[in-house]
Amino acid sequence: MARFSVLVTFLALASSISAQPMHPELAGPPQQSLGSIQVGKHQFERRLLPNGVRAVAVRDDRADLSIFIAVAAGNRNETAETTGLAHLTEHALFTGTPTTGVDQHEKTIVAWGGESNAFTRDDYTMYYDHGFPVEHMDTVLKMEADRLSNLTFDEFAVLHERHRLEVEEKHAYRTAEGRAEQLENAFFELHPYRHGLRSEAGHTKGPELSVAQIKEFYSAHYQPDRFAVVVVGPVDANKALDSIEAAFSPLKGRAGVAKIAKDVAPEAPRTKRIKSQLPRDRYVGCWLTPSLDHADQAALNILATMLGREELPGGAVLTVSIGGRVDADIFQIGWSGSQQTAKEVSALMASYRDGSVFDNKAKADILTEVKELMVASHIEAPLRARPYFSLAGTLAWHEVFGISDSLANWGNAVAAVSAADVQRVAKKWLNPAIGTLIIFEGTGEEIAPLPEGVDALYEAAAEASETGDYERAIEAFTRMLATKPNRMNTVIYLYERGALRLEMNDFDGAIADFEAALAVVDYPAVREILEETHARKARAMRGEFETPEADSEKPAGDKKHGG
Repeated sequence: MARFSVLVTFLALASSISAQPMHPELAGPPQQSLGSIQVGKHQFERRLLPNGVRAVAVRDDRADLSIFIAVAAGNRNETAETTGLAHLTEHALFTGTPTTGVDQHEKTIVAWGGESNAFTRDDYTMYYDHGFPVEHMDTVLKMEADRLSNLTFDEFAVLHERHRLEVEEKHAYRTAEGRAEQLENAFFELHPYRHGLRSEAGHTKGPELSVAQIKEFYSAHYQPDRFAVVVVGPVDANKALDSIEAAFSPLKGRAGVAKIAKDVAPEAPRTKRIKSQLPRDRYVGCWLTPSLDHADQAALNILATMLGREELPGGAVLTVSIGGRVDADIFQIGWSGSQQTAKEVSALMASYRDGSVFDNKAKADILTEVKELMVASHIEAPLRARPYFSLAGTLAWHEVFGISDSLANWGNAVAAVSAADVQRVAKKWLNPAIGTLIIFEGTGEEIAPLPEGVDALYEAAAEASETGDYERAIEAFTRMLATKPNRMNTVIYLYERGALRLEMNDFDGAIADFEAALAVVDYPAVREILEETHARKARAMRGEFETPEADSEKPAGDKKHGG
């Protein structure tokens, strides 16, 4: 990243590209005002421009300004033959316009003391200009509108970015991510979420795609009605909305809502097998969840959190996750172990479906605790911390899909969930008759001593974690930390080790890791899991154990081992 000053003069916004609507039936005169919404303590003012751009502004007391722009174009808009195209297009937006040269956008923001970057997700791409002086607001908005509509597509610059993507993919890929992609490819049969499968070397099709394909993707998806622009800073919200409108209203063209093939729950149970390099079999029960704005999402997230705290009688550990993407996603419950472990998982799930789990008063107390932690996390979300974790950025991508009301109402929705609601969603969405069991078939080979080298250690930690050998995984992360990694990897390794210790009920060890990570970088995700750990430790010290009755005599903090 350049560290020198850059003098750039912007005389006028270059003419923007035009495109025919992909879905003319969606066109229509939009309302000018979307009204305001409250998320936690922050009030967001919103305006819908005539061309479909969603403008949002929120005031805070920091001296500098941040801009977040969500584009409703991500991996979900790719095919099996064009994976990586959304990410490659993100890279292309740094190649310049007739007004702004190659990399000049980023260099300009950096010269002003700020940060400019972007990232691509399955549903969207996020561009941000973070922490620059307020007086440059209008200029930066015009720069953003310019590159979102008027790229030069200089072939040399675009091919250079394609090479950068290839290098990035090579260094970022982990085989554990590959297993997650294999699972999604096996589970989804229609939705493009299944197309994220990368090669054994960790590559998408991106490094092979042409400039013409990038242009086509840009023209199809980078249209005003797929942009949400959020301005955060010490400026009047209406003034910021006026500035967004001045910069973005000249943009022409409409893309309409992308038509995405959707999956439906299977009509009968199904089992799918995947060959893996894991030393033993891993089982993942999967169910299709509703879309992100569905009324059952709050209860499902609470259910996932409660299941993630469970310990099976035999000592095996469950890994539980619920997808957070826009469309219907996957609720996953994973474990390793014998047939007895599978029976224990089945019995646990049945107790949630019939509600008998709540016969134990401690479970009702845990439900209350989980709700309180989730509401606090929602209310206290930082407006703009690191761009990945900023509430303003989260609001931007919710807004671009028209689901920001669900984000604003999240705290109330969580607070309203009852034990009966948790039982209802478990019975409805996690019905075994519509589930998919995905089995990663292990090699059966004897587990070798931990390898040398950070990359090999990380892979060993992932394999050990996925198969329930948490002590081995913790030792691997301990060795990685001993190599004195950079700040970012230090936080990652401490977070991962702390999460493993939390799973083993080693609360003090987990707290030490999370606090050490926060001392390096104050990431909201780490702070949230630290609060969760303190709550679980306090419950254990009160003697309110979360384990089945057979295990109720265990002392607080007793470690549990993988089956």
